[in-house]
Amino acid sequence: MRLFRVKIVSLSVIMRKLLFISLSTLTMTMAGCDRISNYINVEDDDNIVARVDGVTLTREELGRDMPIGLNHDDSVTFARMYIDNWVLNRLKMQRAEQVLSSSSKEIERLVEGYRQSLIMRRLDQYYIDNALDMEITDQQISAYYRANSASFKLDHHKLRGVIVKVPRNFRNTSTLHTALKAVKSKGISEVEALTEKHSLQLSDMSSQWVSFSDFLSSLPTVRSKSYDHLLTRNDVQQMTADDSIFHFIILDVARKGDVAPLECVADDIRRRLYNERRMDIVRGYEDELRQEAVGAGRIEIADSVMMQSLSVKPAKIDAVADVKEVEEVIEDDDPVVVKKDSVKQ
Repeated sequence: MRLFRVKIVSLSVIMRKLLFISLSTLTMTMAGCDRISNYINVEDDDNIVARVDGVTLTREELGRDMPIGLNHDDSVTFARMYIDNWVLNRLKMQRAEQVLSSSSKEIERLVEGYRQSLIMRRLDQYYIDNALDMEITDQQISAYYRANSASFKLDHHKLRGVIVKVPRNFRNTSTLHTALKAVKSKGISEVEALTEKHSLQLSDMSSQWVSFSDFLSSLPTVRSKSYDHLLTRNDVQQMTADDSIFHFIILDVARKGDVAPLECVADDIRRRLYNERRMDIVRGYEDELRQEAVGAGRIEIADSVMMQSLSVKPAKIDAVADVKEVEEVIEDDDPVVVKKDSVKQ
């Protein structure tokens, strides 16, 4: 408490003056100014900095919550705010006991319920921290995707594509079109080299799936017009705006209602697998608790059916084996293929 003593000099004197003012305001309607002495009287113990209804706040309690590194002025400010909040909380609790006396049992029930749920969450986390395997492989993600593809339906169009903006007087259009057509088989490098050489604007969406609306936002489109017809072609298309021409190609399309491409949902699947592992760990140790208690005769339930169900060991699902089975199928099968529209050349 050395630091505390240096920062809160003459605390017993300062706090008596401060608390007289604070408590006078806070308790005016409760007891009147002539009864302040009933709420604060620190002369008998220098370690006590505040007292309300016989409950005391000590220097140690105040110093324990004070941030380290405060200068003298900040320490005094913090102490005053802390004490004022402490006093107000005590007064509110006392008033609550008066006003809400009829609801006290309900409040106690709610508090006890919250206490128990907080402890049980801590217990769950203890088992999770000691058993959770954080590694989720690409094969496990693919296996989950195959087994649950129906839950990954798209609610909007997605695509991969490339857009290049050129001036109207650009003369290497045929070279540009050849490079755009080769993106699907050779990658984006030729287009990048061409756009860098001629200082052209490139919007590369070839390696990631984007929404159709995001793709259109890079083109000179009209908001109220439908452009779904663009999705039916995979050759080079173009749009003109003012003094520029936009050359673009749509490489792959996944329409609304189709199963989303794996790349679009991989992160979601990773989170699902992680959460499932957490729940499996919790369910596992909960089952062990029940079985141990039943075996030791620690549980008695009037409902015989329910008691019987506790005595039956639940079937254990071997999730690892299920994943391995699907993984083996994936190894022998073709890579994951995402359903796409048939397109016209």
